[in-house]
Amino acid sequence: MKLPPQIELRARCAGANDLSGLIFRMQITAGTKNPYDIFFPKTNGEGETRLTASEIEGQFADHWEMAVMDYNGSIEEANDLVTIRLWDPAGFRAAYNELLSWPLFKNQRTGWKSRREYQDYMVSCRNDEFEFDGISVRLPETSLLWVSLRRSSR
Repeated sequence: MKLPPQIELRARCAGANDLSGLIFRMQITAGTKNPYDIFFPKTNGEGETRLTASEIEGQFADHWEMAVMDYNGSIEEANDLVTIRLWDPAGFRAAYNELLSWPLFKNQRTGWKSRREYQDYMVSCRNDEFEFDGISVRLPETSLLWVSLRRSSR
């Protein structure tokens, strides 16, 4: 897959004035093992976030460092059809203390000082307030994504 220079995501939700603090996950399939989960930074108040190609490549590489036996395939041979979803933080929150023992991986060290800082950022997302079924798009032909959210019924 050839990555676009950046992917911009813009969320909207009827009746929601503040769409800040949402984390979206992009699932990329490469190779024959597990798909790669690539996280967008939290949205701003208007529901906007973006990922650069180098950020995607960095997160892709972190998968190899974290669990080399669980992944194969390269970004170059990845399927250009990717899926975007609102990330579910429930499992991350439930395993918070266990995950503190993990190191920061190479790409994570460029943006975080500690594992706790990274985890606190992730678990403080507002994803529980909204629902989104997900979309599949082709990269690089789609580099501006509009997604429509619903208020959570939970």
